[in-house]
Amino acid sequence: MLTLALLLALPRPVAAQTAEQAWTNSAAVFDGAAWRGALPNAATRAAAARPAAAPRLTLSQLARELQNDPAAIDDLVNRLTQAAGQLGQTYGTPENRARLAAAIRGADPAVLDSFPVLTAREALAGAELYASRQGVLPDPVYPAETALALTHAPQDPPKDNGIAPLGHGLLHGDDALSVPGANWADAKDVSAALNMLSMNGDFATRALVDGGRRYSSIAGWLGALLAEGHAIVVRDRRYYANFGHLRYEKDGVRYDVTTPTRVDTGDVLPGGRPLVVPIPHSEIDVSIHGPRVNAELSFYFGVDGGVGFRPFDTRDMDWVGGRVARTWSGADAARLLDRAGWVRRELMAKAKQYGLPMGGYGPLGDCNDADAFVTGNAPYGMLREPKYYSGSSALDALSRSMPYDSVSPPTLRRVWDSRPFDDLSLIQMPDVRATMQQLGGALAKDGTL
Repeated sequence: MLTLALLLALPRPVAAQTAEQAWTNSAAVFDGAAWRGALPNAATRAAAARPAAAPRLTLSQLARELQNDPAAIDDLVNRLTQAAGQLGQTYGTPENRARLAAAIRGADPAVLDSFPVLTAREALAGAELYASRQGVLPDPVYPAETALALTHAPQDPPKDNGIAPLGHGLLHGDDALSVPGANWADAKDVSAALNMLSMNGDFATRALVDGGRRYSSIAGWLGALLAEGHAIVVRDRRYYANFGHLRYEKDGVRYDVTTPTRVDTGDVLPGGRPLVVPIPHSEIDVSIHGPRVNAELSFYFGVDGGVGFRPFDTRDMDWVGGRVARTWSGADAARLLDRAGWVRRELMAKAKQYGLPMGGYGPLGDCNDADAFVTGNAPYGMLREPKYYSGSSALDALSRSMPYDSVSPPTLRRVWDSRPFDDLSLIQMPDVRATMQQLGGALAKDGTL
């Protein structure tokens, strides 16, 4: 476990440094032997198998499908600028709505296949607007003692449990995913146990009972699982954020709809073109496999306001990617997950301190901020507001050592390192693919790749 003393030792940025420079100077703290996880060997479970890609539609192709249904056009406009558009809500002015409606009626790819493009400040404003309409989350309630009783009974997540019909063949939500070799019921219980243990601070008030022994920390419990012969692997992954979660069903075929939210980074590519990329999503994926526990989990800060561990039970659309930026295993993985629990506890306490809605999503950061706090890698798209990290806590000091993308542009290298694909030819949006190829070429030419 990375001690609070070490966290407090992270350097604060001085006036002459940008946030980017300060983070670059302090990032070495996370690269020591205590955090360098060995790549999994042949005996370690491979990454969860990805299902075959679903057929896909761009937004302009979807608009062409809906041309003969005026009500569907209106519903799609509302969906993109309000309910599902989360960050796109800042696009919901009367002028922008009228432009979007005209583009959908004309199935105009020049507008639709690059909708929307926001600045980092606009993305933050969109997240804050979305959160403000949801309200403050209730505090979680945990008993003083929780007994872990895994069923081990084969169980898959309910089919279409997260899918909501919108009418006109439109669907919102994610398809269920059954991970081979894992147990969804156990994953739910393991996630709940980790979330409960994460709420123990210096004075443990909650205990997990497993196998006749009591545990008060994530590190203690996972250490015991390792001693039993369980393998623990953690992967830090990059995706393109999917705020739309939009699907379309026709004649029994379900299509994924490509709906990235693009952000103007404030950087400029060689030749003078603005560097515009889809907002990345970062999450920590967890595999625990052994004699008693077989579960696939994720840890991230979501638009639902929840920051913590969740069962891995939905299928990502193929266009979002999923590149592994870094891997930890064994004891290093256990320490990293213990640190994730600390980040969860600190962010929840800060949201309560300031009375922020939706767990502080937006003002306190997003998935990328939480990922950076845990791993020390700083993916692009960290939207938190500096004013909420001006205190004297370890998390405040850590935050001040890292970039604030709502304040200043990122380095080109950070944008490159946040890409969800190693093979750029797999990027399904032609404009994004061309942009990333140009960015990679510029970095290679500069010798910074």
